[in-house]
Amino acid sequence: MTAPHRDSAAEADPDEKPPPQQPRRRAALRPLLWRLHFFGGLLAAPVVLSLAVTGILYAWNPQIEQAQYRQALTAVAEGPARPLSEQVAAARATHPDWQVSTVTPPAPNTPGGEETTGVTLTPPGADSGGFGPVAGATTVYVDPASAQVTGQIVETRRPDEWLRNLHSSWRLGPVAEPITELAASWVLVSLLTGLCLWWPRSRRGLRRAFRLSRPGRARWRSLHGLLGVGFFVGLLLMVGTGLTWTNYAGTWIDVARSQFRSEAPSVSTQLAAAPATGGHQPEQPGEQTATPEALAGIDRVAATARDAGLHGVLELEPPDKPGQAWTAGLDDNRWPIEATTVAVDAARGQVTDRVDWDDHPLLAKATTLGVAYHQAQLFGLANQIGLTVLALGVIAVVAAGYRTWWLRRPPEGLGAPPGWDRSCAPCPYRCWPVSVCSWCCCPCSACPLWPI
Repeated sequence: MTAPHRDSAAEADPDEKPPPQQPRRRAALRPLLWRLHFFGGLLAAPVVLSLAVTGILYAWNPQIEQAQYRQALTAVAEGPARPLSEQVAAARATHPDWQVSTVTPPAPNTPGGEETTGVTLTPPGADSGGFGPVAGATTVYVDPASAQVTGQIVETRRPDEWLRNLHSSWRLGPVAEPITELAASWVLVSLLTGLCLWWPRSRRGLRRAFRLSRPGRARWRSLHGLLGVGFFVGLLLMVGTGLTWTNYAGTWIDVARSQFRSEAPSVSTQLAAAPATGGHQPEQPGEQTATPEALAGIDRVAATARDAGLHGVLELEPPDKPGQAWTAGLDDNRWPIEATTVAVDAARGQVTDRVDWDDHPLLAKATTLGVAYHQAQLFGLANQIGLTVLALGVIAVVAAGYRTWWLRRPPEGLGAPPGWDRSCAPCPYRCWPVSVCSWCCCPCSACPLWPI
């Protein structure tokens, strides 16, 4: 009697069938986990391929932006930098009626002194709500040595914003964002079930798992498993950090941070009211608004922030209303993180409040580090290269998985794995990878957007 064909759709396991002496409880849930892995991977893989390709482009966004806007971002004049207030005035001259949102001067002792000062301006009545740049906001770049405008960039037209929208929603708007979140949710299911299915059941199985010399479907299945396990931690980290700013999972993460009081702290910009004086009143701290007179104090604000220990790339924000201080923070997400923010009274040149990295709760720190890693900023060039390799690995995992399915499926039909045999033994508690993964994945399969 001949053995059944191994490529049959009725095959009850993606690996070799367990030997007779293996306890049935050890393989009780494997058909169910294989089915979850199959459908989760089959449905999510196209979106994952898109995320991998667009993720590579987004990881190299700094180089793309530098090449596209080289003239605006590069300073050519030689000599000492002009006062920051003079540079801001030159930028405001391009849009006299607009408000100054942020000012980002180059860091001190920048190699070659080739960076320009960025002054972000917002049009009157612009809506500042929601995530992302303000509609119509434009950053005007000024050569620090000559105080001449080198170029302008509309924030919504930056490669960073364009690629982010392409990565998250294929530039289709909020209507497509749940699709990527759905795919990311099922990637977690595929990762956990895939690890469980790959987990060797013996030393012999462990040796065979690393052999790629077997012909046909077995070779592609081994390659799929090895790549999946090799990139497991990186994929898990990318999916977890990516879900932090999605609509549903991100909302619940924010709720958890709020419940555990783990939100990132912010500085208080409220200034104490100055005592009343008769006759002519001197400049009051509470009168600092984003007017030309108030912006003239930006040099004192920058100097005060430098004296307070902020030596990196500064991001200066003028007060929005009377009675508030300037905000100065470090615009740098590279390791080691220096997330220091100070509130500065421009009239007195004093720091009125300060928040350092050590003041952030543990969950807020983890979120900041995870987002910076996900955006290829945390470790600079090494982070960009690492995420590129990870994305290429994801593409290879998906390709090997599809190839394995194509060789296994029958001439006609989908070739889906069989369902769970309920006559099997109870939950395989002695096989801890199967137990843990099954407890995690079964609720996920019942609710596609499981973070909800």
